[in-house]
Amino acid sequence: MKPIFFSILISTLFPLCLFAVETPPVLLQWKWKQNQVLELNEYHDVLFRVGKHSVAREDKNRVLLKTTKCDTASCQVDALFNTYVRFGKTEGPYRKDKDFKSNFIIFRNGKYEVADEYVMPNLRSFPSFPETAVNAGDTWKIPAEESFDFSGERIKVTVEPEYYFHGKSKWAYEDKSGFAEKITYTYPIYYDSLSKKDKINNVPNKIFGFARGTVFFNAEKGIPEYKDVKLSYTFVLPDGTVQEANFHIHGLYQSRKSLNANEKEKFKDDVLQDLIVGGETLLGKGKDNPNGEDPSPISVRTTEDGVTFSLDSILFDFNDSKLKPEAEEAVRKIAEILKKHPEREVRVSGHTDNIGKKDYNLKLSEERAKSVLHKLVENHKMEENHISFKGYGDEVPVAPNDSEENRKKNRRVEITLVLD
Repeated sequence: MKPIFFSILISTLFPLCLFAVETPPVLLQWKWKQNQVLELNEYHDVLFRVGKHSVAREDKNRVLLKTTKCDTASCQVDALFNTYVRFGKTEGPYRKDKDFKSNFIIFRNGKYEVADEYVMPNLRSFPSFPETAVNAGDTWKIPAEESFDFSGERIKVTVEPEYYFHGKSKWAYEDKSGFAEKITYTYPIYYDSLSKKDKINNVPNKIFGFARGTVFFNAEKGIPEYKDVKLSYTFVLPDGTVQEANFHIHGLYQSRKSLNANEKEKFKDDVLQDLIVGGETLLGKGKDNPNGEDPSPISVRTTEDGVTFSLDSILFDFNDSKLKPEAEEAVRKIAEILKKHPEREVRVSGHTDNIGKKDYNLKLSEERAKSVLHKLVENHKMEENHISFKGYGDEVPVAPNDSEENRKKNRRVEITLVLD
């Protein structure tokens, strides 16, 4: 029986609290404005267990929330959920896994309204706040929802967290820290569909578990700063198989203004200037460097995600994933630019043309992406928790594969500095 493995993205909390101080009554509510961006980076310790067999892995989830329309009651939010994974209790970069898009409403009191067509967010309305100001020691209950997306069915479970307000408190996680309103909560999870006539394999007919957590919410700015959550689930399948999943999640939030197309182009132009080395450019003749004489192994363009550096396949030997020595200068200069923006995510992707077997091309593209990534991390000390890799094979061409010249354009490794 194949285990049910899934990702938990936007969740609950249980943090490191140093001490609390007495505070006056405070009104807790979201204070978002239109065109605001809130980025959440979650780091998960995950353990799956089926019988005597267990699998440990570390996940990272990047959640990007953009407000498109706000009024006094709520904000409409465009959301992008990126998932990453690395198996085992290891260090090193994450492999980019899946992307989910969503659009939903967040009310000022923290309640969500999500259309059925969207999988994410799967933990909804955490935390939610009373309509009146609260004092340290106050408690409240507001219903929330967990949504489980299995291969054959989506299961929604209503839960009722019990919240406790502690007042203002310090928090710390790795090299980050803050001072904000501390809220803790707990709730049980229970779902039973034994009365259903139609049962689907690998879709549980019973779910039970428990959650506890803490969120540090900045009441002045009206946005969260940090969260830490523990989630424990047990799934019982129709054939009696029992599966367990445990998550310990740390989440860090950062807020910023959304960049428009013109601002992204300006960012790209600044990057192009940085690629000039000692009066000489690493770019060849082209749109961004019309006076260049020779084709260049590097090109730069703006994409939906941000600014992308494209490394030509001439930096690799044929059918080889090891970078040639002459690629070092190009990677070094790109690393210098990336390190000027340590708060930004970096994605390394490998691509091929459509010649050859798809499985082989997919593996080669991933190995080439990893080769470039390891140079960035090992030689240029890039922060590995902010960098990921993925091989796409021939799935994302930049030109039709109808000539050798175009196929050459598609054989590349791209490094994207994520702006959104």
